[in-house]
Amino acid sequence: MKKKYIILILAIVIVNVFVFSIFSQVKWYDFNAGYSAIKNSKKPAVIDFYADWCIWCKTMDKETFGNSMVTKKMSNDYIAIRINVENNETLLFDNKKFSTQEFAAYCGVDGLPTLVFMDKEGQLVTRIPGYIKSDVFLSLLDYMKDECYKKKVSFSDYMKDKDCNK
Repeated sequence: MKKKYIILILAIVIVNVFVFSIFSQVKWYDFNAGYSAIKNSKKPAVIDFYADWCIWCKTMDKETFGNSMVTKKMSNDYIAIRINVENNETLLFDNKKFSTQEFAAYCGVDGLPTLVFMDKEGQLVTRIPGYIKSDVFLSLLDYMKDECYKKKVSFSDYMKDKDCNK
């Protein structure tokens, strides 16, 4: 009898871990669908510029975007857009057509990974190059969502108080 309960409990744990891992991933849009979603949802966006060969992109995908708190915050508060800089897609932005490489250059991307934030109206706000740890990224998501940059609060000042309304 004990053996059956142990097997049942293990089965439940395994199913829960599997289901959580499936549903705890960031929903990524391609650029054109994501840009349209910004307009419809009035949510800001995070654009992840990456390439399949980029080790730090893979590390950020696993450690930062794979963090359950990051996933939840991005799913609730942001439109997540992913652009592989090696793809040959046509991106439509501000009534102009760009290749992925042209749009990356337009956004100032000169290394990978690079994140670009857009506001609720789909306007470019800032770009942040390099790997970002999940704890810093969580604070960055709050900073951008609260539009602290519009209040002229630097991110380093925000990190001290976690408040941009002072």
